[in-house]
Amino acid sequence: MALTLSRKNELRTWLELSRKNLRHNLEVFRRLSGKVTRIWVVKANAYGHGLDALGPALLQEMRKGEWLGVDLLDEALLLRRIGARCPILIMGWIPPARLGEAVRNDLRIMVSSSKTVMALGKMKSMRPIRVHLKIDTGATRQGALPEEALGMVRLIKRYGLVLEGCATHFANIEDVDNPAYSDLQIERFVGVVSKIKALGFALPVVHAACSAATMIRRETLLSAVRIGIGLYGLNPSALVAKSYRRAAHRGQALKPVLSWRSRVALIKRVPAGTPVGYGLTEKTKRSTIIAIVPVGYSDGYDRALSSRGYVLIRGKRCRVLGRVCMNMIIVDASFANGAAENDIVTLIGAQRMNAVTADELAAAAGTINYEIVSRIAEHLPRFIV
Repeated sequence: MALTLSRKNELRTWLELSRKNLRHNLEVFRRLSGKVTRIWVVKANAYGHGLDALGPALLQEMRKGEWLGVDLLDEALLLRRIGARCPILIMGWIPPARLGEAVRNDLRIMVSSSKTVMALGKMKSMRPIRVHLKIDTGATRQGALPEEALGMVRLIKRYGLVLEGCATHFANIEDVDNPAYSDLQIERFVGVVSKIKALGFALPVVHAACSAATMIRRETLLSAVRIGIGLYGLNPSALVAKSYRRAAHRGQALKPVLSWRSRVALIKRVPAGTPVGYGLTEKTKRSTIIAIVPVGYSDGYDRALSSRGYVLIRGKRCRVLGRVCMNMIIVDASFANGAAENDIVTLIGAQRMNAVTADELAAAAGTINYEIVSRIAEHLPRFIV
């Protein structure tokens, strides 16, 4: 839920969402994508940022003709409840028993199977049922295989559905040094789209490009783009970020929307050789000021950050000591210039002249920034700043 700033003193762990940075990222991708349909992807609880918190701000910043993209039907229904009247594309699988809800709420549906097409075709609706055909060009996930596409198109027509668009998904677009597979995928996709258009379908919304493709592979921009991780100011990968900077986009650097804060719950000094936390996996090497921070893996702070993660207290980097617990972490606050109980702790974001990034935590945990932010627990309060 989105809270007001006046509530911050009542909280022990929360997220701050920068509307200014959100607006900046929107403008960056508008400039990069040009005159195409932009689909802002807010799946996975808006990549962990909080769909009910970020959604209203995003809706106010969106322009006419821009869309939203989700994975779940329930995400789309939430967007309708908070006032979204723009087109919403459901990109994930919908249980057959719930397809009627999607139709009644005028939602676009990504289809990959003939069974979904037939189920939609049997429904009665006062408005057109618009679908996007997903083509599996090499990710081997959702989508009809290229050789199945024309049969699917004929089935869509036979059942009276509106084929509004076609889509595919890149498997390896971030590998900027080895573009061969992405080139093959776009070649396959363009070939299928051409055959479908030759059958008389207009296909006004054809989309393949994600954040990474929009940033570094302009030849993948068709009539629409899907912007996910970049919307939130995070780079799809280090390779993409490096290539993007080389392409003279320095003035269009992405800005992280999310900052994750907590507080110091307890301060204590312990002597050298003191075991710390579960399993006694670490002992202090010197007299150490310990800070207990009330956030843990149940909140989405990855257990892989045990003895590896860093937080900021009074602008100083403080290492996580021992294991991350379910509801708390233990950090070395010895160099945090008089750290005290109730001090703000920054888990992700800037504090004074220092910062901890989602990319840094991802590297320490052996994962990607997508996972670091998308797994932040939904129960944590979020508010726009």
